[in-house]
Amino acid sequence: MLPAPQGRHRKTGHHVDLDAAPTQGLSRRDLMKIGSLTVAGAAVGFGPGLLGPTSASAATAKFPGHKPGKIYLGVSVDGPLSTTLSRTGPVGLHRTYYKWADGTRETSNIKADHSAGRLPWISFKPPFTTAGGWAAVASGKYDADIRARARRYAGYAKPVVVTFNHEPHNDKTGTPADWARAWTRIHDVMKNETGLKNVISVPIIGDWVFNPVNKKDDPKNYLTQAVLSRCHFLGVDLYQNQSGDDFSVRLGRTLSWLNSQGHSDKMVGVGETGATDDYRSPTGAQWWQRSWSWAASNVNRVAAISYFNSQHNNNSGNTWLLWESASKLSAFKSSLSSSTATRL
Repeated sequence: MLPAPQGRHRKTGHHVDLDAAPTQGLSRRDLMKIGSLTVAGAAVGFGPGLLGPTSASAATAKFPGHKPGKIYLGVSVDGPLSTTLSRTGPVGLHRTYYKWADGTRETSNIKADHSAGRLPWISFKPPFTTAGGWAAVASGKYDADIRARARRYAGYAKPVVVTFNHEPHNDKTGTPADWARAWTRIHDVMKNETGLKNVISVPIIGDWVFNPVNKKDDPKNYLTQAVLSRCHFLGVDLYQNQSGDDFSVRLGRTLSWLNSQGHSDKMVGVGETGATDDYRSPTGAQWWQRSWSWAASNVNRVAAISYFNSQHNNNSGNTWLLWESASKLSAFKSSLSSSTATRL
C-alpha cells in the first residue's frame, strides 16, 4: 500500500491556516526514489555516519547561532509554554506563529526565548492571505514594513529563525512563483536594510511536497534557485504517518533532492513534527527514537527540530502531545538531555 500523506491537521497532510546527483535524464519521481534508498544506511543514503559528520572544532557555522555538531531541539505549544516545560524541562528552541502586524507579541516572545537560552523560530503570514497576497508583497508595496521588521530583529541580542508563510502549498494566496518571489523580496529587503543581522532566513515546505506519491506538487515550483541560494537552511514539516517512515527516509529524500539541485551543503530543519501511538507500530516513542537517532548521526545536515506539542488545528485525529504516553515523553526528554541537543 502506498503511504498516505499525513500532517497534523488533515489526513491529506494539509494545514488549514496558519554527492550531488545528476538530474539529466531523471524525472522528479526518479529523484524522489533516490531518497527512498536512505533507510538503514543504504549506499546513497543518509544513514548513521554516511554523511561523514565533521567535528565541531573543524566545522564552519552555517547560520547565526549555529553550533556545528549540535541540533537545536524544542517545541511549539498551544497555551502556556510553561505547561510543556514543566514536563520536559528546558528546551533549546521555541516555535511560534504570527500575523503580519503582530510585532508586539512576536517581540515579547522572542525576548523571553533569548533570556531563557532558547532559539526562537517564528513564522508570519502576509498582510492578507487571500489571492494576490504574495504578489502584493513581491511588488514592493510592503517594503517599509519589511525594513521595520529587519530593524527590529537587528536590535535583539541574539538570532531568530525567520519564516515567511510556512507551508505555502496549503494556502490560496497566489501561485508557487508568487510565493517564491515574495519570500525572496522579504529576504532581500531585510538584507539591504540590516545585512540580515540576527536573521536566520528559512522557508518551510511540507514533507508531502517531496513525496513521490504526490503528483500535484513539485518542490522546484516553490524552492526556486533564488530561494535555495538565499536561505540559511531549508525547513520541512513532517509528522509520523501510516507508512512508519521516519526521518531517515523522509528527510533523506529531501536531502537527496537538495543535492540534485546543486545544494549538497544545505542543511535542513524540522519546523513541525509529531509522533503518535495511534498507528500502533511503530509506537510514537519508537518513531521518535529512530528519527532522533538518525538526526544525531547526521548533524552536518540537520540544524534544528521543533516538536508540535499541541492539539491546535489538529483535524487529523491523531494525538501528538508528548504526554500521550510516558514512553514518548521519556524518549523526547532523553533527546533533550543528549550531547547533541543544544541551547543558545
